[in-house]
Amino acid sequence: MSPPAFLEVSHPSSAPRARTTATNALAITVLLGITLAFYHGLWLPGLVLIKRDAYGVFLPLKQHLIERLSTGELPQWFPYDALGRPFIGTTATGVFHPFTALYFFLSIPDAYRASTLLSCLLAALGAFLLGRVLRFSRTGALLTGIVFALSGYTVSLTDNIVYLYSICVLPLFCVALEKALVGARAWTVGPGVVWASVFLNGDVQTGYYYGFIALLWTAARVEGSYREAGLRLVLIGGLAALLAGIQLAPAWAVFVDSERTQPALFQKQTVTWSTHPLRLVTMVASPVGERADAVEMGHFFFGNANRGQWAESLYVGVPVAGLALLGSWRRRDLLALPLLGSLALLLALGRFGGLYEVFSHVVPFWSVFRYPEKLMGVASFAVAMLAGAGLDALRAGKGCPTPWLVVAGLCGMAAIGLHTEAIGAWSATRFDMPEALASKVTSSAARAFLFSAVTALGLWLAVLAAQRGWLRQAMFLLTVVALVALDLWRANFDAYHLGPAEATAFTPPLAKVLQAREGQLEAGRFRIVTISSEGRFVFRLPEHVDRLLGPEGPGSVRRRQGLDLEHNALFHIESANHYLPGFNAALAILPRQPKGMETTARFNIKYFIGPRLHTRDPRLAGMLVAELLDYDLALFRNPVPVKPRAYLSSRPEGTASPVDPATLPARADFLSGEVDVIETSAVTLPGPARAGKAVIERYAPEEVRVRVETPQPAVLILLDAFDQGWTATLESGLVLPIMRANALVRAVVVPAGLHMVTFRYETPLLRVGAAASLAGMLLCLGMIVHDSWRRLSHCSAP
Repeated sequence: MSPPAFLEVSHPSSAPRARTTATNALAITVLLGITLAFYHGLWLPGLVLIKRDAYGVFLPLKQHLIERLSTGELPQWFPYDALGRPFIGTTATGVFHPFTALYFFLSIPDAYRASTLLSCLLAALGAFLLGRVLRFSRTGALLTGIVFALSGYTVSLTDNIVYLYSICVLPLFCVALEKALVGARAWTVGPGVVWASVFLNGDVQTGYYYGFIALLWTAARVEGSYREAGLRLVLIGGLAALLAGIQLAPAWAVFVDSERTQPALFQKQTVTWSTHPLRLVTMVASPVGERADAVEMGHFFFGNANRGQWAESLYVGVPVAGLALLGSWRRRDLLALPLLGSLALLLALGRFGGLYEVFSHVVPFWSVFRYPEKLMGVASFAVAMLAGAGLDALRAGKGCPTPWLVVAGLCGMAAIGLHTEAIGAWSATRFDMPEALASKVTSSAARAFLFSAVTALGLWLAVLAAQRGWLRQAMFLLTVVALVALDLWRANFDAYHLGPAEATAFTPPLAKVLQAREGQLEAGRFRIVTISSEGRFVFRLPEHVDRLLGPEGPGSVRRRQGLDLEHNALFHIESANHYLPGFNAALAILPRQPKGMETTARFNIKYFIGPRLHTRDPRLAGMLVAELLDYDLALFRNPVPVKPRAYLSSRPEGTASPVDPATLPARADFLSGEVDVIETSAVTLPGPARAGKAVIERYAPEEVRVRVETPQPAVLILLDAFDQGWTATLESGLVLPIMRANALVRAVVVPAGLHMVTFRYETPLLRVGAAASLAGMLLCLGMIVHDSWRRLSHCSAP
């Protein structure tokens, strides 16, 4: 395969080279300027990304990360989610990604915005560079960068830096892959580093997809030896795995102990976020239902019960879609892009398309990942690249204006039809939705198609004017780029959500109440559960606050008030709610509703936070601690006596087989706190602890010390999650085997007397992964040095 013109080493005269450099610099400046203008909310002061995970998950996680790193400690255990869980092994934390450095120099919300903005700039720049590598004109490459950075999928993912980054660097990966296929073997370091950064940022799923993307890209693009290309591809994958080993190895340890290894349990989650076929229409007509409740739309219109839309927008627009079709037709050498886009689109349909489920049964590890809609990012990438090729085809006079006029007419007819009352009534009946919701959806769809008709008509006029000589080529290209940018801006600008920085600065009143009741808030003392109403966390805010926060802010702020998601971690309050990936199926015995209070009491859950309607429950009515009337929230004390975090078992019951968690809440002796079911191969366990006591002397995330005084051997129960990374020792250094108790927590047998039992945690496989990453870095450095030495030797040879 011959090197692309963009990658060839040439020696033009100084004047043409200077003009080329200046033109490229101008195009990149315009591209980055448009991207910065669109995402101005990511760099203007006094703002915060407020939607969903950006506000409720990543800010608390990054706060915990920086708190620990600032004191010289590596955060390995996270006590604030479920009953405690690995921190590094939970990949979403992104501990070892370069973006972590930003959090030392900026406030947590600003650092998150900065990492999001950098990702979007990388998307724009990477798409431009890939366009040039694929021999696009500068204008075509400029259009490609604009489309990819401003596409609905990219904009929607600003609420999740893990998923955003992995799709934004995909063009850079392909650029590096192109060079690695035609250059010296040392160039394989480039795609290996980009690929590894995806894993290090926490998106193992998209990193897994990168392997298939690389395979398809290589098969479609290579023109030389397939054997050599295959060897280089294996080398790239090996380098990526080694470099990311410090993250991948701990993640593997978490994976093997999660429900993802049990397809029967995980299958429903796998395909929940599938792209409904009707949503594909919104790729060319959007926004639809912008004034409707997203969860209601998901439930009635797209068949996702109690779910909204995973990516708020998928919009690329009629002009971009048309240019992409033209580009795929005219540039047959770009076969990899239409193949990649089509396959990703089919897989993104998930349970609605069938192909995703086939892959789940055929392709190794495919079934352990959820969110089929993540593949829409790959489809958006392919469409953006092909749109640049389509613009070049128009520039060369290879496009006909008539199809644009036809599409404009069809979109106009759709707009008129959707605006009728008959369509609204039919939609309400067809999708079994309330008439008011149906009216909002159909009327907004009518407006969306009207805008699409206008943009298609505008492109028709531009192409017609260019072909008849009414527009000079430069003005024609500028018109198309401006039309596409404005269309994407109109449809997608509201898909990233900002609020005032004050939204991250307040301490929830209920957290203050807990502090007043319990004293200094810290891990190791009690847990809370945030309970929902009818399966949903219903949103309610004071009207004056609602107006300040936009459509997504109210729900996010109410979750902070309710210490939901990971907000509790900000205030050092442990929650038994489980949200982060790597879910242990046994946690299902902890109810999300105010029932089974005896079960929650067994796991040190002392308080409930939820809607005030739970005061109607006679058991909770007398347990009301505080109310937050404006937010319809209340704090309740558990009416059942709560087990302390550490205690000596009154009646340990051994079993050689794993405990079925569902059987425990059905046992009266378990609910009463009398019996503890211990998984052990030992023939006997110590008898009931009739006397003695267990007191926690020190409680830190990775170290818990319990002073035990008992006249006879006893079983010590620590109500923290059982995990393979924990060890237990006596003051003498004697190692105590840790057993799983009550399906979820830890137990050890302590000999008679006064002892100090120390539990310590070390992330499983972290040392192995760190060694692999070090080996990968040394290997990359060696390859670069060897290649540089070889080239210097070649140049110095007579």
